[in-house]
Amino acid sequence: MALRHVGSEILHMDKGTFMWIQLTHFAMDPALDDRSLLSALVVNDAYAHDYATPFDADSTVTEPAVHGRWWRDSIRGDSFEPSTPIDAQTVLQTWAHEQDWVDPHYRQPPEVQARLQKVYTLLRSGNLYRLTNPSCEHEHEYGWVTGKLGFHEFVVIDRPGRVIHLVVASDD
Repeated sequence: MALRHVGSEILHMDKGTFMWIQLTHFAMDPALDDRSLLSALVVNDAYAHDYATPFDADSTVTEPAVHGRWWRDSIRGDSFEPSTPIDAQTVLQTWAHEQDWVDPHYRQPPEVQARLQKVYTLLRSGNLYRLTNPSCEHEHEYGWVTGKLGFHEFVVIDRPGRVIHLVVASDD
């Protein structure tokens, strides 16, 4: 068992934005190196989620599988680049607050800010990687449904906690 899905939750942004952050958690074998864990993540059945439908970790995955906007086989362990918590937080703050369709002074309300703080704390809990999104030729037939305002994916490898946290920020 390299990885085992152990839970997930979705954090919604402000009403009417259709923006959210999904946190998916996997128990891991800390003896494996980071690249092996990232490779194990992308082939895990719980990684095969389109984010356009409700998440069901127990559903049967049919191939070819999708992940977000793309065919899952277009994502590999080496599709992730090292990141820092500061860079990841900046990406998520910009995504959450600076959309073309909002007032330039708009900020997510306090209750959303509190939920974002939980994510920022999680990003500091281990080695952090950011997905380099595949190009548009790897999008599946309904990939356009997700990520109109951005698709940001981070993976936290928390060795002391023996868990991988998959952090996906997007919209539908």
